[in-house]
Amino acid sequence: MIIKKLSIVFYVLALAASLAGFGAAAQAEQSAAEIAAELSNPTNALGSLSNNFNFTGYSGDLPGASDQSGWNYLFQPSLPFPQKSGKNLLFRPAIPLLIQQPVQSSGGMGWTDKTELGDISFDLAYGGTDPESGLLTLFGLVATLPTATDDSVGADQWQLGPEFAIGWVKPWGVAGVLITHKWDVAGNDEFRTNITGGQYFYAFPFGDGSWQFAAGPSWSYNHELVGEKWSLPIGVGVSKTLQIGNVPIKLAVQYWDYVKSPDAFGEDKLFRFTITPVIKLPWGD
Repeated sequence: MIIKKLSIVFYVLALAASLAGFGAAAQAEQSAAEIAAELSNPTNALGSLSNNFNFTGYSGDLPGASDQSGWNYLFQPSLPFPQKSGKNLLFRPAIPLLIQQPVQSSGGMGWTDKTELGDISFDLAYGGTDPESGLLTLFGLVATLPTATDDSVGADQWQLGPEFAIGWVKPWGVAGVLITHKWDVAGNDEFRTNITGGQYFYAFPFGDGSWQFAAGPSWSYNHELVGEKWSLPIGVGVSKTLQIGNVPIKLAVQYWDYVKSPDAFGEDKLFRFTITPVIKLPWGD
């Protein structure tokens, strides 16, 4: 209970940091095209605050599952610590606010919408891009904390595991895949967590380079599920990086269509709108 109360305080502070980031942005020393390209690289050295607004439609075999939809806000700061090696140590929390999350009512009769804080995840990783080959590599740890303010929208578990990413950064753009795996290490032992997941990501510039065809759909494979274990979307999107005052901001829209989803209840489609201001990091230029 204490950690759930603290998570609410942490969430409020995170929102304040997001707003404060607009006033603490780095001076524009790069073009919009250069910033767009750098933000597309998951090992980049820019501090940023991604504000993701998601609408999700659901489907499944449970009665009424295909009639459900939900809204959530996902706050994702990226806080890199540049290293002498030229690579970066990266800390990236993901803080979800579930604005309208459908859950089955008690006894499985009908559905109700919840407004709650979800489980907070984060990764701590080390990575960079080889300047000659353009090979992007990253490795580290990913974790989930039991911060959900209602058990119906959280696992009530501490989860931990490794992550690895590989990709290419070329003049034509960026493409790669991030792979994670998480197990439950403490907390609710009524079920086991054994999930492989991650993202595939791409960004291809067009126009003056500040525009991109770009998306980063999240996928997972739940080894413990009976029936369909995959949650796998095909994602498309477009982004635009611009300057508002001295603040570089990346705006993006994405659409994910799930070609595979858990049988009982899972995502069917997702629409995402993202606002990402670049901020000045207090520990570096």
